[in-house]
Amino acid sequence: MERTPTKTGFRVLVAYGTSQKLTTLRSGEFVIRKDASQAFKLSGLSFDGRFSFASCVELDYSDTWFQVPPAAPQGQCPKLGVLHAVYAKAAYAAWQACGL
Repeated sequence: MERTPTKTGFRVLVAYGTSQKLTTLRSGEFVIRKDASQAFKLSGLSFDGRFSFASCVELDYSDTWFQVPPAAPQGQCPKLGVLHAVYAKAAYAAWQACGL
């Protein structure tokens, strides 16, 4: 996710994610697999996920799109998790494949 400052706050680039068809990756996609590692736990995901930088949308970073979740695992911000460094190489390769 990339943040872009605006006059009214920030805009973020959000990559599409799904838990379907995890074995078939296209250019610009990467997978985060559920395992017992701390890296997966930090992601905030409940299931394996496939993410595509080929399908991104830019959104205002506001309560319209991002609200604090009911359990608030990261405090009073809408963040549910983080991308651990072990996933960074695959995410960066997918990012580059899309020319972003």
